[in-house]
Amino acid sequence: MAPARAFSAVQLVNGSTGDPVLYLDYPGSDNALLFDGGENCALTKDQLADLEAVFITHHHVDHFIGLDRIVRANLDHDKTLHLFGPVDTIRKVYDRVKSYEYPFFPYMKLAIRIHELIPGTGAGRVMRVGEISCANKFAPPDVRELPWPGRVCYENEFLSVEAVPVDHTVPCLAYAMAERPGVHPDPDKLAKGLLRSGAWVQEALRLLREGAPPETTLDIQGGRFSLAALGEQYFTESAGARVAYVTDTFWSEAVRPDLVKLAKGAWRLYCDSFYAKAQAKEAAKHRHMLAPQTAELAKLAKVEQLVLIHFSTRYAGKHEILLEEAGAVFPRVTAEIKN
Repeated sequence: MAPARAFSAVQLVNGSTGDPVLYLDYPGSDNALLFDGGENCALTKDQLADLEAVFITHHHVDHFIGLDRIVRANLDHDKTLHLFGPVDTIRKVYDRVKSYEYPFFPYMKLAIRIHELIPGTGAGRVMRVGEISCANKFAPPDVRELPWPGRVCYENEFLSVEAVPVDHTVPCLAYAMAERPGVHPDPDKLAKGLLRSGAWVQEALRLLREGAPPETTLDIQGGRFSLAALGEQYFTESAGARVAYVTDTFWSEAVRPDLVKLAKGAWRLYCDSFYAKAQAKEAAKHRHMLAPQTAELAKLAKVEQLVLIHFSTRYAGKHEILLEEAGAVFPRVTAEIKN
């Protein structure tokens, strides 16, 4: 059985046929995660303002055009938004942000901490970090270089995010989010419970993880509740779920081992399946995966469920071709087709 997951919402924003964008939301705090920065108009301003970190795979327009809405939704907030991407992300984000004029009111306290993940071996594997902020009117960032010894590029007390380079026509990354084991908010219990999700969820979670006395009480929405009751009714002990996000890569020997490790045991793998096997030459030229190769990755990584994403427009109205080819290799496969 797959481990319980803590995120209350997982949204493939544009389905399997549009720009690949994956949104993961956690209850009661401004800590949502966004994988890829493509078209995101299906997300509300409030959803984008809830973001803690954004993970860009590469800078092709269908993976980067939504950056403007992300920045605009967070401009009026006092927060640091973490943004990750491949080489040249700092310059590209800075250029985009500086292409607009801003009034810079005192309440605009947004800082954007940009991380470039530079693959390599040994000392050649580094992370470049630069920050731009409203406080200094988006002045050019001072860039520092830090060692990046492993796959983990971002972590907080509840989860970590890993990245590996893939084989595309431009520098490109794949990501996986792994929740830490322990107590987690249970999204199903929260959806069925009487209390509305809010800041109390993170406060109760902190107390539960710190081992606070069960009789500790919290005032929530006009009532007083014991930590023991909240823990039983709204939380669960779990090993934590893993979600992998792989797009725009060729299924080459160079990246296959890292992709299998990245997706290993995932609750759900969202994976590029741009072409059917009849288009193998096009896949090699444009560095994309075939549907059966996507399924091979899912099978090797022993994931719980495979979601096909990033279908070529040539399959409009014929998506069953990709599903059938993938399903012949890995049966627990699905796609999200939006009309």
